[in-house]
Amino acid sequence: VSSCATCDGFLYSKKHVVVVGGGDAAMEDALVLARTSDKVTLVHRRDAFRASKILADRVQAHPSITIEWNTIIEKITGEILDGGDDVDLDSAQKVVTGVILKDTVTGETRQLACDAVFVAIGHSPNTKFLEGVVEFDPEHQGYLKTQGRSTRTSVPGIFAAGDVSDAIYRQAITSAGSGAAAALDAERWLSEEGLGNEAAELEAELLAELLADKSSEQQTTHD
Repeated sequence: VSSCATCDGFLYSKKHVVVVGGGDAAMEDALVLARTSDKVTLVHRRDAFRASKILADRVQAHPSITIEWNTIIEKITGEILDGGDDVDLDSAQKVVTGVILKDTVTGETRQLACDAVFVAIGHSPNTKFLEGVVEFDPEHQGYLKTQGRSTRTSVPGIFAAGDVSDAIYRQAITSAGSGAAAALDAERWLSEEGLGNEAAELEAELLAELLADKSSEQQTTHD
């Protein structure tokens, strides 16, 4: 079970995978997986996609993608590899063997065999605590707005890094890069404001005093 087709899709080359969702994220994931997987089943709880028309049309026209309309996943089934009687379920290696699908109109259920499930129902950045504090991106709900190519927000001293401000890539490696950029922006802002590392400055002062005292004691001993 994964939420990143770009990261894990290659692991299921020539296999059958299931994608859950009906927005742009689900369309993109289904198209990415269709490049390498033998079959992609797209499960959507409604009878129409919320995605942009161009992406929805590409998905519906793709020969390797099958769409299950008005359907939800009621259960993901799987098995434990090399499991014994005393297996630790938390650490044991588990694999997906299928899903139980439920028709939202008739209520009927059926089993579908598959090798992986990709959840693509969208992302909700953990930014609610900043509502009313900084400016949000009007084009991407829940994401913080940054100034130009920097990580600065609308409030001086507050910087945004990672998925809270990136509605496009949402990858660990891009988040790490923006984190480094935010650190540099924050350090530059502190310098511009004449603010330093008070703890480090205090430590340096104490060390200087200790060295001065020791030097004074040594001079007194020699005298």
